[in-house]
Amino acid sequence: MIPEWNAEGVLPPINEDDPAGFDRAPYEVSLVQVVDRFATSLERCDILFGYLAHRAELHKMGMNKGFQWLDGSFTEDIEMLEHRPPRDIDVVTFTPADDTFFATLGVDEINLLGGDRDKLKKDFKIDFYVQSLSDPAESLVAMTTYWYSMWSHRRTGQWKGFLKVDLSSILDVDAENLLVVRRQELAHEQI
Repeated sequence: MIPEWNAEGVLPPINEDDPAGFDRAPYEVSLVQVVDRFATSLERCDILFGYLAHRAELHKMGMNKGFQWLDGSFTEDIEMLEHRPPRDIDVVTFTPADDTFFATLGVDEINLLGGDRDKLKKDFKIDFYVQSLSDPAESLVAMTTYWYSMWSHRRTGQWKGFLKVDLSSILDVDAENLLVVRRQELAHEQI
């Protein structure tokens, strides 16, 4: 379950009722839960459509194992904090894909994996990164620590939580169907 934003407008980094427990960021949630929780405005729906379209591209190239961490202003109450909608969603994908897999990719596929960040932001509304789970243990620990420390704080230094979703495509269709309905409801409300 995705916790509610705290009084500071962010996901709590830990369960304050059980601060030493395992109920903490990154919160493991389903893709449908992400859509259900965050498809609350047309801007957020557009970001989610871009994110789901990018996931579909990853799946097409055979990247469907692993998980993604979701973060950024998208997972914050940025409308309250900065009086603006989110501009994108931050995504780091942890995948068992190794150097052999990456060596088989063409330029377009490499660009989908972060080779052209500006194009990814424009086309998919994501700030995207990849971390191979096949890296040597020391490197993997160092990079996971890096991502955790980057994503567990706002730029202001404020401690916050973030989300983890499975990279499998099992729930993508359900998530997209829910998103279509939510977007239609929001568009109808604006008429």
